[in-house]
Amino acid sequence: MNSRLPKLPFRLLHWFCDPDIVDDIEGDLRERYEKKYTQRKYPNWLLMKDVMVLFRPGIIKTQWGPSHHHFTIMLKHNLLISLRGFKRHRTSFAINLLGLSVSLASVLFIALWVTDELNKDQFHENPDQLFQVYSRNQENNGISVFKGVSGMLADEIETQLPQVSHTVASTDVHEYTLSTDDQGIRAQGRFGDKDFLEVFNYPLWRGQKEALADPSSIVITRSLAKRLFGKEEVMGERLTWHFWGQTKTVQVAGILEDLTTATSERFDFIMSWKFYHDEHISFKGWGNFYGRVVIRLPNTDQKSVVEKKMNDIFQENLPGTTTALFLVNYPDQYLYNRYQDGQQAGGRIDYVYTLASIGLFILLIAAINFINLSTAHASLKAKEIGLKKSFGASRSTLTFQFFTESLLLCGLASVLAIGAVLILLEPFNQLAQKDLTIEWSWPLVGALVGFIGITGLLAGSYPAVYLAGMKTLNALKNQFKPGSMVLGRKSLVVIQFTISIVMIAGTLIVSGQMEYVLNKPLGYDRQNLIYFQRDGDLLQNYASFLAELNNTPGVELAAVTTFSIGYQNRTAGISWRGKTDEQNVSFWENNGDAHSLEIMKLELTEGRMFSKDFNDENSVIFNETAIRIMGLEDPIGQTITHYTGEKKIVGVIKDFTTESLHNPMEPAMFFFRPDYAPYIMVRIAEGQELETLQRLETLYEKRNPDHPFDPTFLDQDYQAQYVTEERLAQLSRLFAGLTILISCLGLFGLVIFNVKRKTKEIGIKKVLGCNSSKLAISLTYGFTRPVFLSLFIALPLSYLMSMKWLETFAYRIELSWWMFAIAALLAILISWLTVGTQTLKAAHANPVDALRNE
Repeated sequence: MNSRLPKLPFRLLHWFCDPDIVDDIEGDLRERYEKKYTQRKYPNWLLMKDVMVLFRPGIIKTQWGPSHHHFTIMLKHNLLISLRGFKRHRTSFAINLLGLSVSLASVLFIALWVTDELNKDQFHENPDQLFQVYSRNQENNGISVFKGVSGMLADEIETQLPQVSHTVASTDVHEYTLSTDDQGIRAQGRFGDKDFLEVFNYPLWRGQKEALADPSSIVITRSLAKRLFGKEEVMGERLTWHFWGQTKTVQVAGILEDLTTATSERFDFIMSWKFYHDEHISFKGWGNFYGRVVIRLPNTDQKSVVEKKMNDIFQENLPGTTTALFLVNYPDQYLYNRYQDGQQAGGRIDYVYTLASIGLFILLIAAINFINLSTAHASLKAKEIGLKKSFGASRSTLTFQFFTESLLLCGLASVLAIGAVLILLEPFNQLAQKDLTIEWSWPLVGALVGFIGITGLLAGSYPAVYLAGMKTLNALKNQFKPGSMVLGRKSLVVIQFTISIVMIAGTLIVSGQMEYVLNKPLGYDRQNLIYFQRDGDLLQNYASFLAELNNTPGVELAAVTTFSIGYQNRTAGISWRGKTDEQNVSFWENNGDAHSLEIMKLELTEGRMFSKDFNDENSVIFNETAIRIMGLEDPIGQTITHYTGEKKIVGVIKDFTTESLHNPMEPAMFFFRPDYAPYIMVRIAEGQELETLQRLETLYEKRNPDHPFDPTFLDQDYQAQYVTEERLAQLSRLFAGLTILISCLGLFGLVIFNVKRKTKEIGIKKVLGCNSSKLAISLTYGFTRPVFLSLFIALPLSYLMSMKWLETFAYRIELSWWMFAIAALLAILISWLTVGTQTLKAAHANPVDALRNE
């Protein structure tokens, strides 16, 4: 043999060529190489080319060529065997199919929810280039973070920072009144500057993106157009905007498609920032944080440079400020919305991780069930394997059979799961308050194929590798060692019940905390309290309207107030005797009349409430936190300096909170300034809510016919702060229940299998006089032992995870041993009920029938 000949082409030839002709072809190639290729450039490559050309039908091996129908025949045979096996072992098949389909449907729902959360605000062009300007303020009572900045900052960024391509000034979304000639309605709106629709890709149905450059323009959604005008084609129509005595007639210059949950800030209309800034804001100072500023930064590496320059501009215009500006990626502010000590510390992303983890746990438990039952029933096929091997079946053929059965079952489960999701998607949307839809894409198809493939291969791996590799004689005699298999199954049971117990405990803790925050005494009575905007005639003639309200049957008290849930005006423009330069405190600022504190049933600790018997225009009432932070002793009678003048402290009330219990109590102060109070608050007599609301609506429409009566219940506003936690709690309860169900299905299947295998043993024991109860306990013990072991793993893990979650609340429940004891007891009872039903049935069976069947 010529040593110059390359080896790789001939190895490739022997790999695919038919053995009957490979020697002749190899001889021809060698001869061709010696005569022609050695005289030419790159002879080895030419030889490889000739070998590759030979890869065609008629030359390649039969399993590669025309006889591929052998594979098809084998596949049909395996499918037939699998279907017969499903029919023979109906219970095991049903348990596997139900567990896999329920788990996969749950995972699909969770995946849709998680994807929607992660994609929030990602529909804008180049979202990674969008940054919201945030403020970080160092105060004596901590570091506060908020996204309010001076509206004057936007122009300075635009002129002094060439790194920024676009700057958008806007406001948060608030409720306003819009009216036409026919009606007035309440709608959610905001203000945005000329580049708002250029930077944010909200879907514009009619009009131009430059519409907001005109101060007299408004852009509305299609649904708002329908509400206002009864039609959607309303370009050029005119309407009137109302707020706090101000009105503005504007023209529809654009119509948006209705916004979906893809955006974190849903609104019904946008008006011009130029109008808002020039005509609505009376104090345009650098210390008034009335604006929201978003920038587009094409080169994100310049972020730190832009932050430094922004702070330089801010310091130049507001010397000595303790507030610093920083940038947050616009889509990130939805998911990472919680700050601690001025630094980002999680937020909604924690719920995304939680639900994603639950989805993985559910999938893992279902896979464990499938693997457990598959390995258990595979051991019954030893004789079948022995017979097939004695007739010449190869190991690869048997392996293919086991994998076919597993993949077929996973495929059927996937079809059922997708059908369930399509049917139940609308109820799930109502539960999760989402607009989720299934959009078929390659990632989704890939995930489904991956689930089928991975789960099927894992479940079929034991019988494929171990049983298919048994010696024929041992297989025929059913001689194999099941010890490692049984140990493996028990280990998997421990894992799945550990997960189940963690989810039971977690659900109890979440439910307990939600019960606590929704019912915790807040320092005021929020039940049967409603409030609504002072609009139209009520801005000036509110006193006579309050008198009518207080004489209305079912009304206990009415007042004007600034008080609302979740949003409070803050100010740091306060000084007091003994205040140092280092003390920087922001106070909630509340305005109201003589009954504004009484109506909330706030508790007085010192001094007095506001009263008509005193001239309280220059009086102030603080809460306990404010007095403590200011360091005032004997505060009654002392004076403080407010930006409106000197005020005398006449009272101190107990701490209360209007914000989420995620946040600690803040200092608050109250002034007797009814003309500056935007709301009318009414306390309704308990049990008379419906008829009293009808009377209030009639009275309101009589006094204020051009404005809609749109009251808000204070307790509903309070609960709305915890809507995320409540939905998470509901979803957690749902999926925790499904997790337990799937775990029990797997345990139930193993019990049935084990009882069936021990039918003869049970019959002999009963014939020999074994008591049925003792026999049932003996059978039950073997299955509940892994559950007890899982308790030792799950309970410490549950405690640590619960503590981590509760740390996000400033006010929280105390973890007690009984919470985890309930979770443990539930897990044990569930396992006993699952196992006991079958073991008792087996123990009470007639032993004669069992022995005859054997």
